[in-house]
Amino acid sequence: MGKTVALLTAAILGIACTVQASEQTALQALKQRQRVIEQAQAALARAPRDTVRQAALRDAITEAFDFDRLARESVGRHWNAMTPEQQRDYLAVFRSLVQRSTVRKLQRYRAAGTTYSAPTGNAQNTVITTIVTSTSGEKVAIQYKMHRVNGRWWVWDTTIGLDTEISDYDVSTAENYRSAFNRIIRDEGIPGLIAKLREKERKGSDL
Repeated sequence: MGKTVALLTAAILGIACTVQASEQTALQALKQRQRVIEQAQAALARAPRDTVRQAALRDAITEAFDFDRLARESVGRHWNAMTPEQQRDYLAVFRSLVQRSTVRKLQRYRAAGTTYSAPTGNAQNTVITTIVTSTSGEKVAIQYKMHRVNGRWWVWDTTIGLDTEISDYDVSTAENYRSAFNRIIRDEGIPGLIAKLREKERKGSDL
């Protein structure tokens, strides 16, 4: 059994290496990494408590998302006010919390189908909007902001619409975090923000 799971994990993660990142368009990269995530979701659904499969899903997410860019955007101008030690501490705890929260959400939700719009942007930054159909038949728009680093496309922010379109009223993940973090920094400073995030991590809470 252990060998089977190990082989499955290797197969899931190996898909990400089948096409050179520098040769992919943003749309190809997004589709490919979503397939990897979906396979990891399906494997974990068959054994929800399996720590190896949980790790495989977490690794698949990490291969798709630039959590460090999301972390920096989530504190905005306060990033440059942090000391190097504060930046390291903040990045570490933010990354841990967002990865865990994302894994938990993906364990609860699986898409039955996804349609993709044409990317809008340029060779370094682009936006792709998708329409995701849930297993219950509900449709929702999810928009991905992507950037290319060293020839590889990464998702760094997402916006979930209230319907099948993204409106000006829909707030992205980075914007939502920035609003919450700005209030904490205003009242308790950067050390207060890091302390609160560490407490959430200690308690096993989602971000």
